[in-house]
Amino acid sequence: MYDPDSIELTVSEIGYLWTGYTINEMCSWYQIIFHQQLSDPEMKKLYAYALNITTELVKKREQLLSIDEFPIPLGFSDMDINKQAPPLFSDRFVLHYLHIGSQLGLSFHARALATATRVDVREYMADCLNAASQLYQNVLNLLLQKGLYWRPPTIPTPVTQERMKKQSYLNGWLGDIRPINSMEIANLYSILELLAMIEALCIGFAQTAETEETKEILQDGIKVAKAQYTQLVPLLTEDTLPDPPSFVGEITDTQETVFSDRLMVSHIAGLFGSLITLSGSSIGSVMKHDLMTTYATLHLIAGAYAEKVTKFLIKHEWLEKVPGATDRRTLIHS
Repeated sequence: MYDPDSIELTVSEIGYLWTGYTINEMCSWYQIIFHQQLSDPEMKKLYAYALNITTELVKKREQLLSIDEFPIPLGFSDMDINKQAPPLFSDRFVLHYLHIGSQLGLSFHARALATATRVDVREYMADCLNAASQLYQNVLNLLLQKGLYWRPPTIPTPVTQERMKKQSYLNGWLGDIRPINSMEIANLYSILELLAMIEALCIGFAQTAETEETKEILQDGIKVAKAQYTQLVPLLTEDTLPDPPSFVGEITDTQETVFSDRLMVSHIAGLFGSLITLSGSSIGSVMKHDLMTTYATLHLIAGAYAEKVTKFLIKHEWLEKVPGATDRRTLIHS
């Protein structure tokens, strides 16, 4: 009889199971704090639902990794959160945080499913995707119900189909320059929303960080996120399209530590990784020279900051090593 457990995990499955574990486990500590601090009963109920999903996903990932005797990531603990601290962010921000997080989860789980081979892993990844989809629907419904959802821009409906007739469709600097198209708008808007959230998180985290060194690395994150947002917004406003709102006004004035420096910097590192992934995939749908160049430049800047944060985490021994290929050179020469 066919036994899926007798087949070793592929590198793709290991990568997404292991990385997914670290992401879900880290996010669970934020969900614990946000659930506790929320004053709105409906938001509180939604966060309890989200935390339950996250907890179950972590348990199943641990089980699948254990079958192949992979060491489970160390993760975080109660020592990394302060349950007595006052709220750092408003209820509104915390709900938007879950909305953007569920969007990123949908993307991650879709890629994980597309690279899975073993039956039990595929079934699990499909369950993850379904759970992320339901969470996204619930979060969006609550945002709409409370009038907190900022809808992406709309455009007039075309009268008829139209083929491209001029190569000037690609222009972005000189000559006949067209407005950005719907796919370009959609991706640009998603990037701006993520940048707005990263900026607010970096400000709140820097405000409550324990060491000056951590404050400095987070302040660098503020500068990068704000500069990229400022550079991208005109691409919308030049075509009379609205830009997403800032979340800076949703940060409270508390300076009491809510999350450990390690937990905060690890989260920012992950979000910049998501930003790089999002901007990289967006380049594929761009058909304007100026927008493509802007994305490529911002991609490099975000990558440079992500590397800086990674070095910071390594310096403090806060970063766990992702399972990788065997170092044959070392084996040969040792």
